[in-house]
Amino acid sequence: MLEFALLLVPMVAAVAAGWLLGRFQRRPASPSHIPPGRDYYRGLHQLIHDKTDEAIESFIRALEINSDTIPAYLALADLFRRKGEYERAIELHQTLLARSDLIEEDFIRIQLSLAKDYQAVGLFDRAEGLLQSVITEHPRDEQRHTARRQLAKLYEIQQEWELALKTALKLPDSKRADVAHEMAQYACQLAETVFDLPGPEAENWLKQALKLDPTCVRANLMLAEHRMQRHAWRGAIKHLKEVADQDPRMIPETLSKLSDCYRELGNLEAYSTYLDQCLAKHPSATAVVERAQQLAGKEGVAAAIHFMIPALKKHPSVAGFHYLLELQLQQGETESTRSLEVLRELTQQLTHTKPDYRCQQCGYESKTLYWQCPSCKSWNTTGVIQGLEGE
Repeated sequence: MLEFALLLVPMVAAVAAGWLLGRFQRRPASPSHIPPGRDYYRGLHQLIHDKTDEAIESFIRALEINSDTIPAYLALADLFRRKGEYERAIELHQTLLARSDLIEEDFIRIQLSLAKDYQAVGLFDRAEGLLQSVITEHPRDEQRHTARRQLAKLYEIQQEWELALKTALKLPDSKRADVAHEMAQYACQLAETVFDLPGPEAENWLKQALKLDPTCVRANLMLAEHRMQRHAWRGAIKHLKEVADQDPRMIPETLSKLSDCYRELGNLEAYSTYLDQCLAKHPSATAVVERAQQLAGKEGVAAAIHFMIPALKKHPSVAGFHYLLELQLQQGETESTRSLEVLRELTQQLTHTKPDYRCQQCGYESKTLYWQCPSCKSWNTTGVIQGLEGE
């Protein structure tokens, strides 16, 4: 509620500023100019006394519709939309569009805003029609680019991935950089639809994703999985190792697949070497545990414990501590077995309940890696949680 109030005050202030602009900006200073009307002062009084809805109505009555006050009207419509009052937002936009004295630039601005209303209430056909008409009316470049980005988002909401990608690709290079992550994710979504089918189509989409956004971790992970399905182990290893260059924080997502690939090639020593490199440059709880598991299988539990203790001092983590407890229990030290079992149960409960991933945009946490945050709908903002309870 407080967040909404903080948003409301500057928007109503914008309305007041719009009234003043409409009244005075293009008039010479003189004592004979027309003073603000009763509705304007009534709105200020209502705003001071926290009667924001009544204040909005008063400011609407006070505002003259012209190019100076259009921004204020659009701010009001945006406020209605944020409050969920979509009908009022649509009505306000339609009232503005019905005027015959609008200049072309304002007409297009209102159409773009009205398209957001239609999108919010699920009238996707109407929103698409408005945006397509803006694009074909040859407005200023900036407005056309805005319409295309808005249209791509509209297709995204409807999961029309190919249309979303085609629309975004029509943006000039200078604007594509701002939506590179989104375009790459659209290509990945398209790859998912044909992932299990024979032929090169899935790989082609994923290669296009990397071309659009060389930092797209998802594309490399999917390419590796695609190669693994076809027993192309070396190709899969190549893509998995590229993730370290794209985003070192995502290395833990690659390690289980790398282990499988090297095992199939009968070359776990190469995997051990890679784990040592990761621990030296980008340590993580998963890498520590993976290396300890290798040592336990090859040299025994004592060697794994000997490795784990200094590793945890350098890079402490709940997951690493939990695995150390398991190793200690495997050694069978009877005097402390019961205490170790209690500690292991506690750390196991903690590792099973804590989230593994967090959106860097809104803070949404989950046990599942989402390429598009379920909360804020941002792409490519969710990563592995770092720190004591993470990696």
